[in-house]
Amino acid sequence: MGGLFTGIALDSAGHDVTIAEQSAGDLRSRGGGIVAQQSIRQFLSRHDIVDPANITTRASERRFLTADGDVRTSTPDSMVFTSWDAVYRQLRAAFPDDRYHTGQTVTGVRATDGTVTFSDGDRTTADLVVAADGGQSTARAQLFPDADPEFADYVAWRGVVSEAELSDAVIDAFDGRFTFYQGEQMLILAYFIPGEDGNTAPGDRRLNWVWYDTLSGRERETIFTDTTGTSQQFSVSPGQLRDPVESHQRERAAETLPPVFTDLVATTAAPFVQAIYDLQSPQMTVDRVCLVGDAAFVARPHTAAGTSKAASDAVELKAALDRHSSLGGALASWDDARTDYGARLVAQGKRMGDERLSLGS
Repeated sequence: MGGLFTGIALDSAGHDVTIAEQSAGDLRSRGGGIVAQQSIRQFLSRHDIVDPANITTRASERRFLTADGDVRTSTPDSMVFTSWDAVYRQLRAAFPDDRYHTGQTVTGVRATDGTVTFSDGDRTTADLVVAADGGQSTARAQLFPDADPEFADYVAWRGVVSEAELSDAVIDAFDGRFTFYQGEQMLILAYFIPGEDGNTAPGDRRLNWVWYDTLSGRERETIFTDTTGTSQQFSVSPGQLRDPVESHQRERAAETLPPVFTDLVATTAAPFVQAIYDLQSPQMTVDRVCLVGDAAFVARPHTAAGTSKAASDAVELKAALDRHSSLGGALASWDDARTDYGARLVAQGKRMGDERLSLGS
């Protein structure tokens, strides 16, 4: 989505923008729930993409449960949620098809003259190359080979369940609420998000859950080896968890979680897992190339800022180009501000995970 945020922002300012997307297939089903931060909602509104109210759900209460499922604390708290696919669909529809090219994998970027090389041998040049290729960014690896991920000592188990598959007790526990359970070196949370078709009406939604849990004596390689026997570094997709790994975590849920969370995990047909890690680039620009979103910084999910940072990176890049008469001046100004913000965000994520949640090292 970082590429679409940037493409739409720069296109609205009159720049000639082309997006090269490495995925050839449909991206609509990727990802789970996200917090719809104000920067995301403002972007959708100000670019006349969609009324954010049409693709978001809301909670008015933050609730922590006890191990038995009773309410430990309850406080008023307004939160807005959406899903990765709901936002992606709207952004994709807002960018012209003739300038959005799928199945194009970038293998090389030359910062000095803005040359981009693709896997099929084709090349193109641009005044500015924006690399929005995520946490495993090819461009970042070339520009900053020493900027490696630093893995934490815990992972995030995740799942999404259609509301129609949930019991009344589970629906009631989470409807209109942002619900948590804090256990020993673990934290699980859940909230409603739009359904697969983007519908937010009760009955048509999905329930998204995230369970931060220690490795529990298991090696990372054991968890991140998928059903094909391939060792994954960052995540194992829905349906790709090996049976012993999935069974172990479901059993752990039954032993350690409140009943409604145990039921939620048990109802989830295809849970998945993501590694928790920190990643920080020394800067976000080199000559005519800049990094946006997770390509430059990856903060832990506790910050709920991954998608919103990508949107803000795009908005601020457009603003910098508007303010400055030269590309170099614009990128230098943007780099200083966004690199500082990214570094602070990564530090905040570490504090939230390692200190407040008593997770990790």
